[in-house]
Amino acid sequence: MLRTLLCGALLCAVALPVSAQTPWTSHRPDGHAPIGVMGDHTHSAGEFMVSYRFMAMAMAGNRDGTESLSDGEVVDPNGANFVIAPTEMPMQMHMLGLMYAPTDRITLMAMVPLVTMSMDHLTRMGGTFTTEAGGLGDIGLAALVVLARPERQRLHANLGIRLPTGSVEEQDVTPASAPNETLLPYPMQTGSGTVDLQPGLTYLGQTNRLSWGAQAMGTIRLGENGSDYRFGNVLDVTAWGGVNATDWLGGSLRLAASTWGDVSGANPAYAMGVTNRMVPTVFADLRAGTRFDLGIGANVLVPSGPLHDLRVAAELELPVYQSLDGPQLETDWTLTLGAQYAF
Repeated sequence: MLRTLLCGALLCAVALPVSAQTPWTSHRPDGHAPIGVMGDHTHSAGEFMVSYRFMAMAMAGNRDGTESLSDGEVVDPNGANFVIAPTEMPMQMHMLGLMYAPTDRITLMAMVPLVTMSMDHLTRMGGTFTTEAGGLGDIGLAALVVLARPERQRLHANLGIRLPTGSVEEQDVTPASAPNETLLPYPMQTGSGTVDLQPGLTYLGQTNRLSWGAQAMGTIRLGENGSDYRFGNVLDVTAWGGVNATDWLGGSLRLAASTWGDVSGANPAYAMGVTNRMVPTVFADLRAGTRFDLGIGANVLVPSGPLHDLRVAAELELPVYQSLDGPQLETDWTLTLGAQYAF
């Protein structure tokens, strides 16, 4: 299905005419999507935009399917389950972005992420420990191609690729490895180790006071990484509505759905941990899931003066449904803050 989406977007980019009527415009507070949406808008020929996003995610407590699990259900004292349970995982990402439009129809985009994360654990004997990782994530490159722009609306294709610049070899000290470092589990790696295609479609519409949009994005992993596995493919679908409250303030509501697959293959370095049922995060078949989030956002635009078109935005996402191949840490909330400046 994701490959069909990519092929369809490429065909549309070549075949569809681009009409010019009363245009959709980004020069208003709700002219951009909520800050948690990437690749949501295009630019006019010759325009640049630089951006910075800070994203924080809190994950705590385990879930299997739609049922929450206690720590005691994950680390069974009788030895029927796991020796170690992950209990909490805060994660932060700093994202630097650059957009440039060589023509009115094509906007080029680059995104560079810097990731930090930690994971708290509980052992079967009641001990606790924390592991940490961080560094450069996978760099994203994309072309946003306008397919159609009827009156007050816009449709564009997202043709993206993510490069394996992040690490799949993050290590830290654990009680079992001390004083030496050991390879950290799948969720603690900063990259995928594979080249990932990211095809998608984005639709935008607006009236004088209201705006709306929708986006479908896929992540398709190509081949396996150097550690003999690949992360699961991902499908993200989101829709939002916004209001142009004043000439400098806009608000938004957004519903986002995400589904992702299990790891294919397995890192041979985790074999002993799987055999001894050390911790669920080393199991390739305990990584898939589906989640629905509700997002509440605000966009502030500087309408005039020396900082004309500077934007500051925030969005808080709260999960309303989660089904995970578990035990797997569930998401509590995601906060995105950002600034964007076009010139």
